[in-house]
Amino acid sequence: MKAGYACLVNDMTTDRLPSRKQILLSRVLPELKEQNTYFSLAAIKRSLSDVNIQLADNTLREYMSAAMAAGIVSNAGRGWYSRHAAQVSLDPKPVAKLIRVVKKAFPLLDFCCWSTVQFNPFALHLVAQPTIFLYTESDALNIVVDTLKENGWDSWANPGKAEAERYVRPGEKTVVLRPAISKQPVAADHAAPIEKALVDLMVESSKLQIMDPNEVQRIIDAVLQAGTVQLPVIIGYAEIRGVKFESREITH
Repeated sequence: MKAGYACLVNDMTTDRLPSRKQILLSRVLPELKEQNTYFSLAAIKRSLSDVNIQLADNTLREYMSAAMAAGIVSNAGRGWYSRHAAQVSLDPKPVAKLIRVVKKAFPLLDFCCWSTVQFNPFALHLVAQPTIFLYTESDALNIVVDTLKENGWDSWANPGKAEAERYVRPGEKTVVLRPAISKQPVAADHAAPIEKALVDLMVESSKLQIMDPNEVQRIIDAVLQAGTVQLPVIIGYAEIRGVKFESREITH
């Protein structure tokens, strides 16, 4: 098949040759979409090279804009594309009550949160007893914890692994507070975006043993199969947090 493409591009004796843009949009991109859910601009260049097509960066970007406009692929962040037409996100309902409590007590506090139960739509083994993670300024952790305890929440300020194993138990009102991470993905009305929560889940599942690593990987794969996320945001945040974000759904 690749050899056939090469013949199409190199054989200049016929007037019915498909253009390089046509080959990209009608053949190369559909093949990449069949192989993986997400693929990078570098992967597209390699596929074009396999059929003896070289495009200037500006030309390729122009053609990819046409591909997105035609609904062939979706933008998954700078240099990344997805076969999905719609974005995927987390249901904010499981953290709505906590957000209301914290906003009422601390109207000016910058914070965001997510819950393990928000990943149930993507999990093989459903989370029955959730844990909520709240990220805020480090010097506010203790006062927020105390206020939450006064309001009936089982809250903990940045517990280590040993402390968490001994005291922290998942439950409807269990909240683990962590210092906000520099350059973390921006929240919407204090609900952490899926790009942040996915990476945090990787970190916390190891630190607090709240979930089996294989289950975390299944969730990651299922999220990527379900819709479009901003992949470079996830990859960049994972680097900040010291973990490597990988999935069979991605072609670099």
